[in-house]
Amino acid sequence: MIEQLMKDSNTKMTVEFLSKALGDSFPAWQKFNESFPKFELSLEWRYYRDGGWLAKITRKKNTIIWASASEGFFSVSFLFSEKPHFRAGIQELDISDDLKNNTKSTPKGTFFAIAIDVYNESQLSNIYKLIDYKKSVK
Repeated sequence: MIEQLMKDSNTKMTVEFLSKALGDSFPAWQKFNESFPKFELSLEWRYYRDGGWLAKITRKKNTIIWASASEGFFSVSFLFSEKPHFRAGIQELDISDDLKNNTKSTPKGTFFAIAIDVYNESQLSNIYKLIDYKKSVK
């Protein structure tokens, strides 16, 4: 049901909707959102015909994270340019080895992504480290 609503352009991305959709992961979503001022981030929900509702989380004009809501969790994705120094930088971060090793290249090979399905607040520390890294690289 939630997946269908996330693909419906008439869905309103309200706090009430997200609370219902995310269920037990909603406190993690709230804490994640509360961190935005610290990282100088802003969030804008956008509807895309080919993918439904996505949250574009930016710093100035740069997209730092893409996020989406699902039933019981939310997902965040970081895209990095497919350059050796970016991959090397990820390997040096104090994040879980699973994240370091589970990057996926885009079809044309120009970017790689790190995606995290978030179920609780304990997962946010890895996300915060990736935000700092993404903000620091050019």
